[in-house]
Amino acid sequence: MKIPNSPYIKSLNDELDWKLLDQLHGAVSQISSFCFEIKKFCVTTLFVVLAFIIKFTSDKLDQSIFVTGLIIPLCFWFLDATGYFYQVKLRGMMDAIRERLASEHSPKLIISLSARVIESSRVKAPLYKRILSAGLNHSMWLYGMLIIIDFSIWGLYHLSIIK
Repeated sequence: MKIPNSPYIKSLNDELDWKLLDQLHGAVSQISSFCFEIKKFCVTTLFVVLAFIIKFTSDKLDQSIFVTGLIIPLCFWFLDATGYFYQVKLRGMMDAIRERLASEHSPKLIISLSARVIESSRVKAPLYKRILSAGLNHSMWLYGMLIIIDFSIWGLYHLSIIK
């Protein structure tokens, strides 16, 4: 690709697009950090609350422990999935801005259209698929594992294998 001699000069709209792109990147980074903290806070909350319940039930198992062991991960899973959903949405906005800058200034400004911020199918999928993807992805395995462990121990308790 031949680059013309005239340099790229930012217009007001370009400057606003670059600022918005930077702000969206900052927001995505904060949400990503928030989602990681949510996972740590979930495990901490779960163990602290279960320890309190065990002490309040005189060190004996009962149904409240298992219900709590289910409700806490489900609530944090919902919160984390919401953050994940909005990360995808913001990355889609970033990609649209990048495409607009590339299409308007491609001879002067080298922005590779193949280097996407996010796969367009993830942003343009139907709402139910985006919601499902937000809740069921590799970063949500922690919640699934906590729930499986809870149900497993609950089943053992129900079968009187543990008391």
